[in-house]
Amino acid sequence: MKTPKRLILMLGVMLFILLFAVQSFAFMNGKDGHDKFLYPIVRVSTDNAGGSGTVIYSYLKDQFRGANKITGEQVKSGMDPGYSTYVLTNHHVIANAIRIEDIWDSNLKKEIKEEKRAIVYVEAFRYRDLSIPVGTLKVEADIVLYNENEDMALLKLRSTESEQVAILPSLDYVDNIKVLDETIAVGCSLGFPPLPTPGILTRRDVQIDSLPYHMSSSQIIYGNSGGAIFDGAGTLIGIPSRVVAIGWGTPISHMGLFIPISRVYNWLEKEHYDFLYDASKTETECLKVREEDIEKKKENG
Repeated sequence: MKTPKRLILMLGVMLFILLFAVQSFAFMNGKDGHDKFLYPIVRVSTDNAGGSGTVIYSYLKDQFRGANKITGEQVKSGMDPGYSTYVLTNHHVIANAIRIEDIWDSNLKKEIKEEKRAIVYVEAFRYRDLSIPVGTLKVEADIVLYNENEDMALLKLRSTESEQVAILPSLDYVDNIKVLDETIAVGCSLGFPPLPTPGILTRRDVQIDSLPYHMSSSQIIYGNSGGAIFDGAGTLIGIPSRVVAIGWGTPISHMGLFIPISRVYNWLEKEHYDFLYDASKTETECLKVREEDIEKKKENG
């Protein structure tokens, strides 16, 4: 008995759709996958807490840009021919490294509030055979920027080494993700080395405390906070921040909420750290404007 042509055509169409779906959600692996998804993710720790972070910037300091090499005289003069390396994380990951204390000012004859920031530690992982973590490079980092309400913080490494950097979206691509698009959450779940969990975008612009979050089925587990949400191509699209919980606070890990990259960009621009994603600006120029802005605010009370 001959198979009807119409049935053969339908089976062919279904096979094409299946192959397309598999291809669309094929998780990038091998060296390319490690470079884009795993290597930019770091473990962030304070004295008694921790989470994850993502390296978003690592370039030669402005004074060495365009130089073919660093001269011996520059090294002898004490100039640091290193990199400026920044790590993006959540505020709640490093919150206990920030203290506000009441200090007695003997000149003013009154108590004043003084902020103290402890050192934060950042660990970059090393792998063997693209699978087995064999150790970490642990360096000190300073908290240079934070916002509790936005739940974001920025760290600067005290290191001269260049780190693997996450791919940031261009300004015209920011937040151009739709429901059912592939997502990959990567973070140091429960303190483990970076673990990738694939899924899809399930909701956009969930409002919490008047701030937008996106929702993904990529499982977000304790320790992922501050890590990364990537799209299928390996572009950073957000920061894992919280999960939906029910009952007595039971987390639903596949209903993870993340801070969209558009919010990250808006915050960095407001704080004059937009050189981190805008290649047309330099670190020196932006931080000079930031310093001037802070001085104006002090003068205006």
